[in-house]
Amino acid sequence: MYLNLKSHTSNPTIVSSLAWNAVRDSLEKLGKWELVHYIESVKVTNTRITIKTGKPIVNMELSNHKEAIQKRIDEGFQTFGIPKTERKIVFI
Repeated sequence: MYLNLKSHTSNPTIVSSLAWNAVRDSLEKLGKWELVHYIESVKVTNTRITIKTGKPIVNMELSNHKEAIQKRIDEGFQTFGIPKTERKIVFI
């Protein structure tokens, strides 16, 4: 049986939720769980992924793990059939 998720994965809220879950998962695997509590939101557009914390020191620490976060987001998107596009991660 084939499960068609296209109608769900085109919804920006669903895509942002998948990205948020991937960020949380990658930080947990890195042993940086305490950083999760500072993340206020994760927003995904066609060109960027914005992770909002409002704390410059947390943003700096997150930027140290940017590649691992990006990799986990890409894996999560691939699992749900979201087309791979080049999205820049921005911390604000």
